[in-house]
Amino acid sequence: MMREPHPHPEIYCDFNARMTDRGYSLERMGSIRDLSKLGLKLEEAVGKRFTFVADDADESGVPDDIMSNGVVIKDERYGFLALLDTPDDFYWRSQLTRCDEA
Repeated sequence: MMREPHPHPEIYCDFNARMTDRGYSLERMGSIRDLSKLGLKLEEAVGKRFTFVADDADESGVPDDIMSNGVVIKDERYGFLALLDTPDDFYWRSQLTRCDEA
């Protein structure tokens, strides 16, 4: 199934760092680095929407990032989290329509 790309900035998210039903820890170097490139710290990203991205590959080993959309929150127990719009709503970069295909 093809999907329209989202207009939100992309930041790294370790989808193995699940802390809640829809929340994944952003207290990782990759997330902090990507936010820094946007001129943000974790604290400043709270409430902002992003497309969260992690490295992945297809069955043939070809790189194909896994992605999901959501917002950054600060959880009292778990710290800064990527809160996904919908639990387990993951998709791959290869499923995005490209502008030159329109």
